[in-house]
Amino acid sequence: MEEKKLVTFEDDVFDLDDLLKTTAEVLGEGSLGTSYKQMLVGKNKTVVVKILKNVVMEEEEFKIKMDVLGKIKNKYVVPLRAFCSFSSVEKLLVYDYMPAGSLLARLHGSVGSSQTQFNWDHRMQVALSTAKGLAYLHVVEDIVHGNITSSNIFLQKENENEVSLSEYGLNTLFHRSRSLTHRVTGYWAPEVLESREFTFKSDVYSFGVLLLELLTGKIPNHASLDKEGVHFSDWVGPIVCKEPKVELFDMVLTRGHNVDKMEQLLQIAKDCVLISEPNQRPSMHNVVSMMEDMLSRQSSDYNSKGYNSRRSTKTHDTLSGITVDTL
Repeated sequence: MEEKKLVTFEDDVFDLDDLLKTTAEVLGEGSLGTSYKQMLVGKNKTVVVKILKNVVMEEEEFKIKMDVLGKIKNKYVVPLRAFCSFSSVEKLLVYDYMPAGSLLARLHGSVGSSQTQFNWDHRMQVALSTAKGLAYLHVVEDIVHGNITSSNIFLQKENENEVSLSEYGLNTLFHRSRSLTHRVTGYWAPEVLESREFTFKSDVYSFGVLLLELLTGKIPNHASLDKEGVHFSDWVGPIVCKEPKVELFDMVLTRGHNVDKMEQLLQIAKDCVLISEPNQRPSMHNVVSMMEDMLSRQSSDYNSKGYNSRRSTKTHDTLSGITVDTL
């Protein structure tokens, strides 16, 4: 351990010893490794340490990859603060700790908790900021996220609903044949289940599943690979075709009489989860445009009814229009 060096980015002033001498709180074991919460003594800083095992990428390639990820700076992406190689197969990554918690906890909390207050406007903000984060990774950084789940999306602040994405760009570190639980593969596009190759279009599919999760209030792993092996999109497809569609949506949402708005977002989700033709799925920057158009139409409706509502700024529908500022 003493010979290992922690590589930090920018002005972060802590080392491996700072991590090793503090007590770690286990946050959970995800598809790519185990995460720990650690408060750095004397540094006034709390971080998340993620231990990756069974990494197959060569050391030099791994360092280059981490250097790319560590330079990403965007409000919708949780920054990578440091990394360290314990061995050829075991790595350590350090991220900012997000005290407001994950979307998984917010959306699927117990009845009577914050979940009951997680209404349409809140979920729409989460969906849009997630889309912007993904579009930024795709267009500006040319990086496939590869692990979109509600557990990897974190609220930026306790009383706000914009989010940041974590665990981006890590799937290439592992062998394609690794087995994962259904709680992860519920978000995977069918072609990923077959090939284990993650693409921009498979990210779009995963985002579509996330939209369905926000709309239905159901956890994808519970409906994706159940006893009959039904995939989440196959499960929701027949329901979408039935009338009334209100049966599909989370009861928390329907109490606000937002069915028309939810049906619009549902159509975007359906476009994202096209199964047979991945190339016909929209790009994430087009998804951002569709969602902002949808919000603009809603704002116009509110204004026509005498409400004072701020109109959303539309993202340009070209690659050149996708910038750090617009996302």
